[in-house]
Amino acid sequence: MIQFELFQQKRKRLESKFSNVESFSLFTFSEKESIEETLTKFSTLTNEKISKKIQSIISNGNNNIYHFTLSNDKIVFIYKVGERKKLHSDTFRRAATNLIREINKLKIGNTLILPVELSDEEINCYFKTHEYYLQTYLEGFKLGDYKYDEYLSKNEKTQVVTMVYYPEVSDEKLLDVFNFTEVLMKYVYFARDLQNKPSNELTPKRFTEIVKGQASKNKSVKVKILDFNEIKRLKMGGLTAVGKGSDNPPYFLILEYNGNPKSKDINVLIGKGITFDSGGISLKPASGMWEMKGDMSGAAAVVSTLLAASELKLKTNLVALAPLAENMPSGKSMKPGDIIRTASGKSIEIDNTDAEGRLILADAIEYAKRYNPKIVVDLATLTGACVVALGQYAAGLFTRSDELAEMLTKAGNVTSERVWRLPLWDDYHALIKSNFADVKNVGGRWAGAITAACFLEKFVDESYKWAHLDIAGPAFQEDNIPYMSKTMTGYGVRLLIEFLKNSF
Repeated sequence: MIQFELFQQKRKRLESKFSNVESFSLFTFSEKESIEETLTKFSTLTNEKISKKIQSIISNGNNNIYHFTLSNDKIVFIYKVGERKKLHSDTFRRAATNLIREINKLKIGNTLILPVELSDEEINCYFKTHEYYLQTYLEGFKLGDYKYDEYLSKNEKTQVVTMVYYPEVSDEKLLDVFNFTEVLMKYVYFARDLQNKPSNELTPKRFTEIVKGQASKNKSVKVKILDFNEIKRLKMGGLTAVGKGSDNPPYFLILEYNGNPKSKDINVLIGKGITFDSGGISLKPASGMWEMKGDMSGAAAVVSTLLAASELKLKTNLVALAPLAENMPSGKSMKPGDIIRTASGKSIEIDNTDAEGRLILADAIEYAKRYNPKIVVDLATLTGACVVALGQYAAGLFTRSDELAEMLTKAGNVTSERVWRLPLWDDYHALIKSNFADVKNVGGRWAGAITAACFLEKFVDESYKWAHLDIAGPAFQEDNIPYMSKTMTGYGVRLLIEFLKNSF
């Protein structure tokens, strides 16, 4: 467990102040000049001399992480983050992730971070502010410390008190960074925990209960839950068709946060909430099907974002909609060839029951209209085709709005929860034309991520700006990025909070 603690940094010399510091976490670029500068700075601050032998080992070695012990038994970690010319917004987040794991292995109780000194140009280019630059280190520590261990018999948790020495930011502002990061990462953890829960535990109903319980801690959040009877009454044919095949009925979860009462503008976030996706009658292959417990990653992201926004008191009016269901085969399940009608009144021909996410999103998009929104953004683990196109490093972004695309892209670049815009041309709509209904739920072999987005666009109103994020790649990570490490990722929470911060 990471606990942030303020380190009084008014004095230039720290030797009289770090008596309780157990370790130091130094970061440096891999160039020899940078390493020497970092170690010299450390020696000046602490009055501790670093031997030339240690300097040589660090400068000439091929490892990223080194640690050595001072004469007073305090441990110094130094992390070589790579060449300066390859600096990017995620450099120190990834480095901090790896370093905290080393600190945990040694069961060290606290550490003092000494960040790399960057030029104003580097700060402006990659981080915008010194405060956000520091935030990336803190996020990295939190991300690297995450474990989903709810079902482990032995559940050992270590606490690492984390402090920062960075005179460029005042203690008051540093405390604000601590508080902001603590709340943000609390809800990244919340999203990850929801994603990682096994589907025998996280049914649609249980999802609503967990979120309602968390929301009850904040009086500024209103919760409404629609059960199966209400879903049918509202003629949500997409959610009904998907959910009726399971013994666990579907639900529709609504969260509302009014953070700017003086404004009439409302932004709506929609998240796909399939708590388990077997494919239905169009059954998926057995290999890797366990990952489909995370097919509610979009829903986890949007509810976590709204809860974070409310606790951070962001000045925005926000609604999160999460249609929730299991897609299971049974005698009650929808079948290929069925025709259903959604809440919009439009009919859909079911060509493949494993293209179910877009059906429940269609009803949610229709429900969003009652808020007269300014912006609607939906997140969904929608297509394997998007993973084929972009891998696990970026979500597919689809929108007709250049302005909205730019805002989401900038937020993605800063947070490193990146998005990549794909075309949404009218030509692709021909691929989902049905002979028997208004639209078909799949478009054949080609451009699967695009035709899925085109399907959703059929239900979008032109009165607001809309974007679809296909998060199938970054929601399910392996070891491609250090802080993902074979768990569900909570992708979207940091992205959306950054987007919301810049949209009011």
